Amino acid sequence: MMTVKEAEQKDVESLIEFLRKAWKEAGPGALGWTGATEETMRHIASHGFLSNLLDRDDTRVFIALNEGQVVGFSSNTRLGDELVELSGIIVLESMTGVGIGRRLLEHSIEAAKGDRYTGMMVKTESFNERAVNFYLRNGFRREATIEEEVEGSNVELVKLVLPL
Repeated sequence: MMTVKEAEQKDVESLIEFLRKAWKEAGPGALGWTGATEETMRHIASHGFLSNLLDRDDTRVFIALNEGQVVGFSSNTRLGDELVELSGIIVLESMTGVGIGRRLLEHSIEAAKGDRYTGMMVKTESFNERAVNFYLRNGFRREATIEEEVEGSNVELVKLVLPL
């Protein structure tokens, strides 16, 4: 049975294991991982980084658990008093297509509403049609195409917004 909950400090080791597995399954050229390198992943999947992330006042992290194992991750980061960024959804490639991303998104949206945000924004690579279509199917609307630097390279991103 799959459950979604807010991550706590006691989940750091499980998150490290999850991120390493997700990276291994997806690989450096995978959609959603633009700019990520082995070095970047070592940093992101470190105890210090994740512990600090979970302690931040402006960020909430959610995990999807299947039989006690982390199989998905999402996070919300405050951009202002009214706007929150869905700063990421990651699901193990081996577990895609079974509703984990949708459940994480629903949990992130409910948390944002509970935190009294009036809008949620997400950015994804413009060529990541799977992600763009996922967000459009779930009520987001395309707001703009922008270019941002990611790990030293310019990447074209689609900015999508959901009124809450």
